[in-house]
Amino acid sequence: MPVEKDLKEAYSLLYDKIEVEKALELYDKVLKQDPNSLNANVYKSVCLEKLYFRSSSWHNEETLQASYDFLKKALDIAERRGDRSKIGFVYFRFCIHYYNCKKYCLAQEFMQKCESYGFKDDTLPMWKHNIDTAIRKHVKKDVMDERAKAVRSPETDKASSDMSPSEAQKDLPTLSQEDKLKMDWYQSSSTVTLSLFTKNLPNSKSDVNVSIKGSHLSISYPIPDKGSEFQYSIMLSHNVDPTAIQVSVFTKKLEVTLGKAEQYQWKSLERTDGDVTPLITKNIINSDSSAKELSYPSSSKKAIDWSKIDIDSDEQDSKNQSADAFFQQIYKGADEDTRRAMMKSFIESNGTSLSTNWEEVSKGKVEPALPEGVEMKKL
Repeated sequence: MPVEKDLKEAYSLLYDKIEVEKALELYDKVLKQDPNSLNANVYKSVCLEKLYFRSSSWHNEETLQASYDFLKKALDIAERRGDRSKIGFVYFRFCIHYYNCKKYCLAQEFMQKCESYGFKDDTLPMWKHNIDTAIRKHVKKDVMDERAKAVRSPETDKASSDMSPSEAQKDLPTLSQEDKLKMDWYQSSSTVTLSLFTKNLPNSKSDVNVSIKGSHLSISYPIPDKGSEFQYSIMLSHNVDPTAIQVSVFTKKLEVTLGKAEQYQWKSLERTDGDVTPLITKNIINSDSSAKELSYPSSSKKAIDWSKIDIDSDEQDSKNQSADAFFQQIYKGADEDTRRAMMKSFIESNGTSLSTNWEEVSKGKVEPALPEGVEMKKL
């Protein structure tokens, strides 16, 4: 039983406490007692893979090759035992390994193999969707180079790597609409928020690992009780502040809010080849200048002397119009919870309060927020 106890503790260190190096030490201890422990070989491979991508001291080819070698050994053990479910499980780990290494065509092959062996996991639709998306984006450009340079698996060593981009596009896995990971986003002047709608949410926000390198965003967390991991990555269209990250877990979605490095409106969330970061023009004001000579930032090509424009008469109308347009814009781009919060708070407060926080608004009735000295009259 000590081996089983160590395996359970190591798994908790790896996925619950996110202490990967301690988990690695414990799997080493198990393998010294039982070198043919399939789970210890598989999860030692997972430890090495995580360390390769997350730690600069482990980021070398030896670590990645060792991760592959332990998976290969696990496959040999499963095949000797003739256990189809375990073979399918190891194929699934090969699929994730190749996906993380950006070998998307190989990841697709092993996804199909693990399914052919009857492997079941709640995260399969998510991984199929991720692989499908990655292949559609990258296969036309580099599928031939990828397959030629990839570390070959025990079975694909014997296979021909002659595959054209059109052949690689065939038989891509398709997902029903309800199985697909849904992503939405919205922004304010200083933040951008990603909403990930998935059935496999983390137990708490402390389980979520958010990594930012330049404009590359990666989100991951262990799937509760499934022995697998949720992973989502995207190349953002602009840089964000890596120290300004807020994570929230709701009943049906995960939200990650990031602080913008520069405060301007994003045209899109994901970077494309044609994206160019807009220049921020700063006006320098001479302290000796009079108020009439002040200029303000404007997109207009024609210079405007604002000191000669009388805005008092239309000030209230313009405020009302801009406020209405602003709230309409928020409502139009908001998710379901945010819209519900806006409607509930506005109606229950008789138009005196507007909130976008459904978690707070859902707790009870929103009372009117009146200015001091003002009373609500019942009609």
